[in-house]
Amino acid sequence: MIRRNGKKTWNNIHVTIKQTVEDLIDIDNTNAKGFSLNKYEILNQTSSDINGLIKEAGVKNKRIRAIGSAWALTNIQATDNWLINTKLLNECFEIDDNCFHNDYPQDKRQLLVVAQCGMSIGELNVYLELPRNRDKMPRSLKTAGIGAGQTIVGAVSGNTHGAAVNFGALPEFVVAIQICNGTDQPIWIERSSYPVMNQEFIGKINSKPVRDEDIFNAALVSFGAFGIVTAYAIETEPIYHINFPKIREINQNELGSLLNNPAYYTKLQHLEFVFNPYGNSFYLIEGTRVAYEEGHPFPDPLWIVTNKFGYAPGDRTTKILLNLPLISGKQKSKILFKQYLKNAVLSDVRGSSGQLYTATITYLEGYNETAFAVSILDGLKTIQAIKQAIDEMSLPLVFQARVVHPGNAIFGFTNHFPRAIVFEFGIVNTSKYPGFEELLLNKLREAAIRFTLHWSKNSLVNSTRLEEMYGQLKINAWKKSRWTLFDNDVELMNVFNNVHLEVAGLDSGADLLG
Repeated sequence: MIRRNGKKTWNNIHVTIKQTVEDLIDIDNTNAKGFSLNKYEILNQTSSDINGLIKEAGVKNKRIRAIGSAWALTNIQATDNWLINTKLLNECFEIDDNCFHNDYPQDKRQLLVVAQCGMSIGELNVYLELPRNRDKMPRSLKTAGIGAGQTIVGAVSGNTHGAAVNFGALPEFVVAIQICNGTDQPIWIERSSYPVMNQEFIGKINSKPVRDEDIFNAALVSFGAFGIVTAYAIETEPIYHINFPKIREINQNELGSLLNNPAYYTKLQHLEFVFNPYGNSFYLIEGTRVAYEEGHPFPDPLWIVTNKFGYAPGDRTTKILLNLPLISGKQKSKILFKQYLKNAVLSDVRGSSGQLYTATITYLEGYNETAFAVSILDGLKTIQAIKQAIDEMSLPLVFQARVVHPGNAIFGFTNHFPRAIVFEFGIVNTSKYPGFEELLLNKLREAAIRFTLHWSKNSLVNSTRLEEMYGQLKINAWKKSRWTLFDNDVELMNVFNNVHLEVAGLDSGADLLG
């Protein structure tokens, strides 16, 4: 069902983007006639409704984007025309035995699900770990970030990274993608080297099959530019536990020895370290995969419940503190780091992915965050660059860093070898924020450290910076894949353009054909 709400003021969940949209459109799985639908009918109704809206937008010369949890801190998801709220498209489906491609491995068939675009990571964890159909084994996602509030499509499309040392970021567990982009049929995309569903399934969901390595790897991290992703086929695993011992404090030399030792980090499921850049200590958060066992105490959830004013306990004090001019950045960082260690790390705890990764934390209004990835081989040099930039601007900052296996998405910002380290920091959203971000990136350049920026957490990426991060060959492959999926229809492609794509130089690609 579609509900048109008309002109609305809209902001993302972290209130870093606030704007007026011409129409905020809600869409859900209910049917106006009131009868119950099976999974194929639900998927078909959703794709039909969304494709209809896309075609209408094209006729009326409107731009359209989908939002799920509105988790991104940048305007990567935004448009000033039509925003489609997909949050209530949150069903998950098992696959019938006769729907798999003959080449799809038999042992993975009970582990594959199709999740709708609006399903949150938290909802998906509940579905997998507490199966209502008891002939299904409990299952777990292969990786997850600390947050559980993002929708599955939002998390994958922006390359949410998690900290899976030996698996990769969230896009790596997606094996098929359904996209509506206003062409005649929804498109079902798989890798040519890894077919998943057969024609019977693809026909039941009225989709056009596309099996192509480049197109799949481009569509994985495409932040709404290829159309509206309506569903993913996701490979899961039998449920497991991750054991986190008590965090341990080490110095920089000890950290460097560990990061340069594959025999250390390849034994881990999760590797993270946090540090106050004004200090000399690093705190290791090390998670090891262990067998799932009943009877262990449930971990305390990582969440903050806000009151009617949008504040959680302690938020108001923290926000005031961060803006006090008489307290130095070093002093503010010390206070922030103490709170971070108390509330935001996994220590002396064991649980499943769904039990551990539960954060629905929203940043303070007026607060922002940046994340970037480098090779693990450049870990110590990056820390030095961070400290140099901090010394120059004396800002209150706490850094966290997570180690991730590289993946296959063309614009996967975690694709550094042999592992990526994702460094993240939060900062008050003033004029100093972009200034510090640029200063830090310049320090990385001076140290000859290749970096890539988190798509959902940084200032706009322009075309020069995009080429610096990915190179022209990858940019061309992504553009050509986008152009191909739109059947060379420039006007239809423009329906999904926004300022983010235009500044990055990703809003076209016709020059690559021929």
